[in-house]
Amino acid sequence: MDSKDKELDKKEKRKAILCVSFGTAVGLVVYGIFLYFKIAIFGWNLGLIFAPLAAGYAETILADRLIGQNVGAISAFILFIDTTFYSFILKNPTLGFNLITAGSIFVILQAAFPTLINYIILVVIGGIIANFINTLKKYWRQIRSALRKQQYVKWDGPTVEIDIDSIVKFNEDESNERLNNLDFYFITSTDMVNKTYNIVGLYQAEIILEKDTSLIELEPEKAEIKQLYNLKKEKDNCLIQLAKTIKSNGGNGVLNLSINYNLVGLKGDNIQITAKGMGINIE
Repeated sequence: MDSKDKELDKKEKRKAILCVSFGTAVGLVVYGIFLYFKIAIFGWNLGLIFAPLAAGYAETILADRLIGQNVGAISAFILFIDTTFYSFILKNPTLGFNLITAGSIFVILQAAFPTLINYIILVVIGGIIANFINTLKKYWRQIRSALRKQQYVKWDGPTVEIDIDSIVKFNEDESNERLNNLDFYFITSTDMVNKTYNIVGLYQAEIILEKDTSLIELEPEKAEIKQLYNLKKEKDNCLIQLAKTIKSNGGNGVLNLSINYNLVGLKGDNIQITAKGMGINIE
């Protein structure tokens, strides 16, 4: 290293010492303010935390402007030693390691080694906590799966045949025949290839399927079958209603047909069936 480089190195060191001294001075002033105004919580002066933090912050700002880099927040360590010596040795030597000193140490380390501390907090500690939570979730899923298996018992008895006719008063073949005899085209696509047609307009038909109180008295399997047939019946009635409306306006088909089911009513007991599409007249 030549004399010029040595001179530059000395200047950098002097600037670094100036930054540390400035940060230390700021920290002492902050600690003095906290002591003078007795800013404390449960008897613990908050200057123990904020003084080192202010020192490290002031030193870092000045170092960034004079040197262009961080010098390590040395003043924060100095303030921690000073405040700890004053508060726990001179003023009250019986006090030992506690939450305040732990918090002060954490603040100082965070100011001096932000990358390392953030890595430890976010990656190491965060990873341990996340792994612990995932392990708990894994065992909880296994326990829940085992409990669910216990709720179902295999039935080895004879298969019970359900007499549909005894619970459903709906002839599906008859309903399909009604739809087929309408002389009407139900088309779910948006266009008809190689067909000429005129647009009549947009149409919609709605039917409310009210709650069937008789389902409560049936076994679950029978109630489900009856409800499905009720939906089928009212869906067909909704299509017939839509077709009649379009036919009364000069159409003979519907394009882009869609059927939607929605729960309605105060408790969602009823089902609204909606059939809509574009009425057309196929030539």
